[in-house]
Amino acid sequence: MLRKPASKPFDYLEFLDTLNDVVLRINKTQQIEYVNQCWEQISGCSKQQTQGRYLGDFLHPEDKTLWQQTIRKIDQQNTSQHIWIRFIGKDNEIRWCEMRIQSMHPRQLYPLSATLCDITPLVRKDQLKNASYRSLTGLVNRIPAMIYRSRNDKNWTMEYVSDGCLELSGYSAEQLLNQSQLSFGSLIHPEDASDVWAEVQIALENMTEFELTYRLFHESGDCQYVLDKGKGIYSDTGSILGVEGVIIAVQPTTERPQLPH
Repeated sequence: MLRKPASKPFDYLEFLDTLNDVVLRINKTQQIEYVNQCWEQISGCSKQQTQGRYLGDFLHPEDKTLWQQTIRKIDQQNTSQHIWIRFIGKDNEIRWCEMRIQSMHPRQLYPLSATLCDITPLVRKDQLKNASYRSLTGLVNRIPAMIYRSRNDKNWTMEYVSDGCLELSGYSAEQLLNQSQLSFGSLIHPEDASDVWAEVQIALENMTEFELTYRLFHESGDCQYVLDKGKGIYSDTGSILGVEGVIIAVQPTTERPQLPH
């Protein structure tokens, strides 16, 4: 009778070393008792160099308080915790990690088990995107004009205005955005308001740009001529979603009509 060859015992440690996430075991003095092979990619230290060292030695200084707060939450709430935390890697390179930590036993805090997933590329991409957005926003707000997006209503309810609105109208962006009592439409001279509405509607219907000159009241009570160049915003089905454009001051009039109430 043939015997089946004895199966090789499953090597859990070898298995853990194949994972692309870091696996840690941390004792009550917060020393690392075990770490798998992936740790070397995060820290630049081998498993042998890491064993017995304090986890805090590898944390970014600004995140050590976050780590201690997380430990207290696990102890008080008896639940696992999920955080984003920075580690200092080889050559002082900062590695952002998504970390999940929990107690290994239900009635005592230590030892802790944790997993780390390196999310540095994701965070860097997001940081670059935010930096580009800040740069673009700064550029728009430095332009001596009012860049806007509004609803297609007779109040021209503003959904976005650049900082140039303050010099143009005397009102800040916060005062003009989504306001019913102070609408941009109320600042247009009454003799020009109907023509502005009609000309914009024609352009929207024909899906063409518009270029209008009209009188606009300033918060001071003065009236000035402005050039408004814009176009419609449309849905995939062709429905009008709003209007966007740019308004600049042009040669002012000598007339000073009273601000309408």
